[in-house]
Amino acid sequence: MYIKRDGLNDVKKIVLRNISKNGYTEEQFFDERLDPHVDQLDEAVAFARNWMMLNDNEPITIVGDYDVDGITSTDILYEALKKINRTPVTRLPRRFSEGYGLSEKIIDEIAEGLLITVDNGIAALPAIKKAKAKGLSVIVIDHHLPVTGDDGKIILPPADVILDPHVYPEKSEFVDYCGAGLAYRFAKKLLPNLKLIELLNLASLGTVADVMPLYGANRQMVIKGLEALNKNKVIPGLNALINKLGFDGHQTEMDYGFKLGPIFNASGRLYDNGAERVLRLLKLDRDDPKLMFKVNNVINTNEQRKEIAKNDTARVYDTLDGTRPIVVYDENIGEGIIGLVAGRLTEDFYCPSIVFTKTEKVAEDGDIIIKGSGRSIPEIHLKNVLDKIKDKIEGYGGHAGAAGLSIRLSRLDEFKQAFIEACGEIPELSTDVYYDIEIEPEEIPEVVEQLKRFAPYGEGNPRVSIRMRLDVSDYEYHIIGDGTHFMLKNEDANLTIMGFGMVTAYEKAEKPTKLDCIGYMSEHWYNKKMSYKFELVSFSE
Repeated sequence: MYIKRDGLNDVKKIVLRNISKNGYTEEQFFDERLDPHVDQLDEAVAFARNWMMLNDNEPITIVGDYDVDGITSTDILYEALKKINRTPVTRLPRRFSEGYGLSEKIIDEIAEGLLITVDNGIAALPAIKKAKAKGLSVIVIDHHLPVTGDDGKIILPPADVILDPHVYPEKSEFVDYCGAGLAYRFAKKLLPNLKLIELLNLASLGTVADVMPLYGANRQMVIKGLEALNKNKVIPGLNALINKLGFDGHQTEMDYGFKLGPIFNASGRLYDNGAERVLRLLKLDRDDPKLMFKVNNVINTNEQRKEIAKNDTARVYDTLDGTRPIVVYDENIGEGIIGLVAGRLTEDFYCPSIVFTKTEKVAEDGDIIIKGSGRSIPEIHLKNVLDKIKDKIEGYGGHAGAAGLSIRLSRLDEFKQAFIEACGEIPELSTDVYYDIEIEPEEIPEVVEQLKRFAPYGEGNPRVSIRMRLDVSDYEYHIIGDGTHFMLKNEDANLTIMGFGMVTAYEKAEKPTKLDCIGYMSEHWYNKKMSYKFELVSFSE
């Protein structure tokens, strides 16, 4: 059944309703400042300037993370410091052999100088303690929550300066930055006389890929970053990549989320040092003979990732017994893929899902340690569930929608039963489909213009869902992609209808020509020509 959410029929009112549900005001949403006050930003910049003035020949090391945010934030600082002839050493953790964040092993590699962590560091208490004991200067740039003790008080690492708005959020005008956003703010403050527009699109990519709320400074960062991207004001490595992908100057936040983001992440999901491969590409000059080789490499790696994830998901599906929530173990799934499989399970069966795989770690008594990645539904807070059964877990962390954890293989069945009980009753996936606004086909141009005014859409500002009744009897039908997607196209109507993952459903319905459908509307550019695209969420005859 199709159900309209409420009586609103104006796009602006719908957007404001949506953002208010996420706790944001209209003023916050439309705040056009790129530089709201952030606690300790001035102090971090002042410390870096003073250190560089006093230590002209000592090295600077940047330690990031292996996801999109970690890669882009690391490169932002690298590119900025290179402009003042202080080219730093960069280090990204190896995903499988080292894990997330700054470790004591990485500290052992750094002999002297200034260490800057970005997109990590706030929880690296032992590593930063060791760094300070070695005589290193340390700046932490992070957006994660600080460690808290049993008494609820925060415990900060002994860094010289900590730039993390979540340490004292009441002292910042905007706190919802990702690592790349903070890195850009730091770089811009450090180099006030340079525009750094080519770094703004890296910050905007990191913001979207890290699923940060798109209001205020983040919204402006993505708007202006996309403007820079579409004007080709990008660093050479990224420029070569987007040209290879066929970007034509009309890209949106969707291209960040569904094209660039997955490519940046893919190498790190498949290879221990995969994130480093992407970072090396970003660092290359436009005349480097290895440039196109590396571009093709990261694109091909993403295609491999897609195929591996597809096969792993299919194999897991064959083992399911109908139990919800889902807990499965498959030693043949790579650590970088288990989260993708868990996400697909959660989406398809509408329940919390945890997928475990084998690791090289062994407990003191010889028991095998397995690593899991979990995803959840809005009704069940995954981190809170794991808190209830932490005695069954070796280690874990996460939030409402996603978590990572490790358990003993011998306790898998015990954990599964405890997890099922802790989740409680799982709601059934409703067949109802909600929409925001109903329009006629002739209203498409006007509605699309309205939608563009409130973009970008994403976390905190969800896309506006549209219901339309369409006669597609004179539309061309094409199966596209991997054979699971279809396209209906009418040149005269200047409209393309996309059904991602819907080939089976559409053909089972015998390709109806009268559609009552719900989806998302946008502009689509191809060969410098604009048409309208309607991405289906649901359809009926």
